[in-house]
Amino acid sequence: MEKERKTKTLATVALIVAVLGLTVAFAAMSTTLTINGTAEVNTASWDIHFENLASAVTTGDASETQAPTIQVGADSKPNTKIGDFEVQLTKPGDSVTYTFDVKNTGTIDATLGTLTIGTPVCTSNTSVDEDETIVCDNLTYELTYTDGGKVNQGDALNRGETKNLTLKLSFDGDQLPSDDVSISGLDVTMIYNQK
Repeated sequence: MEKERKTKTLATVALIVAVLGLTVAFAAMSTTLTINGTAEVNTASWDIHFENLASAVTTGDASETQAPTIQVGADSKPNTKIGDFEVQLTKPGDSVTYTFDVKNTGTIDATLGTLTIGTPVCTSNTSVDEDETIVCDNLTYELTYTDGGKVNQGDALNRGETKNLTLKLSFDGDQLPSDDVSISGLDVTMIYNQK
């Protein structure tokens, strides 16, 4: 009986040692991962708009019949539209030029995501299609930076930055139409996105 008792005791001790060994092995193979942190969203502002629209600069016999103004845009934000200009070009070499600023007074850097410059559409006030061709084939409508650089999608407009732009319409043909030609399609759309 003593032998059986020793065997039971030894088996019990071996079982306890095995359980303790597994506990130590499990503890040795476990890892605790912890992530601690806090966050805060700071106030930011988005404000890109037009400023400093200068009077028209005309060359030749060109004239301005209605000066543009800076207005509330389609998104109801102030100073985001330059609208309602009307000009007359009379002979080859005539041009009308406007300069203005695009300013980022917000706290977020921006890039020019979309740039759409309208294609002039010429409509003869009579049925003379050649007049439309004479005018439209010799009409230049361009938006550039005042320093001469081309305005491109992807151009940066960082917070606090101002870019001076020039919009020019010119007639450079060597022939005159026989009757008046109306020009439409002179819209320009610039959509700025967060950089």
